[in-house]
Amino acid sequence: MKKYDAIIIGSGQAGTPLSKKLANAGWNTALIESRWIGGTCINDGCTPTKTMIASAKMARLASESHQLGINIPAYQVDLPAIVRRKNDIVQRFRDGAQKGLEKTPNLEILFGKARFTGPKTINVFSGGAEPIAITAEKIFINIGTTTRVPDIQGLADIPYLTSTTILDIPVIPEHLLIIGTGYIGLEFGQMFLRFGSKVTMVEASSQLLHKEDRDVAECLENILAAEGITFYKNATPARFSKNDEGITASIAHGNETIELNCSHVLLATGRSPQTIDLGVEKAGIKVNEKKLHRSK
Repeated sequence: MKKYDAIIIGSGQAGTPLSKKLANAGWNTALIESRWIGGTCINDGCTPTKTMIASAKMARLASESHQLGINIPAYQVDLPAIVRRKNDIVQRFRDGAQKGLEKTPNLEILFGKARFTGPKTINVFSGGAEPIAITAEKIFINIGTTTRVPDIQGLADIPYLTSTTILDIPVIPEHLLIIGTGYIGLEFGQMFLRFGSKVTMVEASSQLLHKEDRDVAECLENILAAEGITFYKNATPARFSKNDEGITASIAHGNETIELNCSHVLLATGRSPQTIDLGVEKAGIKVNEKKLHRSK
């Protein structure tokens, strides 16, 4: 078993700078990453979405350029080109972050899944190889979250999208139905509306962004509705099913059920911590119900 002064699980926006700080302070440090350096922000969140939003903004400017006396007779949204540009930028960010870690003295990157075997011990699983056993007096958990998939009848039978998979979608959805109106859902809703999709959003509470002040939420709803997004509030999806042209969603809205036909469904119902797969009970760590929620 290899011993370190510190082990950090996860190379996201907390784990990466922390590992460098500790290593530069002279601590023999191990950084464990199960996927790619950079975590959600670089790979699935801030960097890719803001890159694609820049393209969506350009499409919006082209569509409204006549208001400024500039006539653009026609323009075309090339989604594959947008995705390629996004991937190139993400790769540069990811490579830059990894190179910065690799040149840091006293720091070792271990790619694989971490699982506690005791209070101070961890196994790192990589492919089919034998796990690597490591230990340290200081262990920092920075494993982040994953998309929460709600339990809805028929959902498993349709090819639904998440905030990760939609980043690589090859075609512009004809009609995108988004479940949830948090910041992730609204971000993708406006983006794909500007790319040319019809967008409908369903929210279980009485307002968008239910954790924000109502006046802020109402202002944002007015802006997005004016752009063309349709909202159903106090509404929940009850059932999904396939049809000849796409997907049918049965939405419970008050005392009625609305049948919506769409081409794609995006789940934007929040994210869940990934502690369920970490074996925290072996380390004597107690977690609450939310921390133990398993995403499908």
